[in-house]
Amino acid sequence: MEIPCTKTVTFVNAVREGDAWILPRTPEILKTTLWGTPTVSKVRTGESRPAPLREPGEGGLYVFRMIDADGFFHSADGLDLEDGWTVKIAGDDLQSVSIEVSDGNGVVQRTYEVFSARL
Repeated sequence: MEIPCTKTVTFVNAVREGDAWILPRTPEILKTTLWGTPTVSKVRTGESRPAPLREPGEGGLYVFRMIDADGFFHSADGLDLEDGWTVKIAGDDLQSVSIEVSDGNGVVQRTYEVFSARL
């Protein structure tokens, strides 16, 4: 039985339409490419949407995975997230994609480098 999520972050997609996963950082998640149902599905470019936030994994951290409509895979590891924060993925090309995490007041807490590649 899965425990319902009571925490959320706001996911902002400033790249291409796609499905995104925000998952607890666990050894199992790091070793698999099967992440289950997306945390947010078919998020359009420029769209902002609430995303459920499960309990964090090792060290209180999360991993981010995204597969966009153009067949690109985006990945970041070690995200520090809290309830009410914002996770924004942005970038003009594959070499410049990053995730910016802001707190509930809109103050940027950290920017994470994103690995991006065509599937």
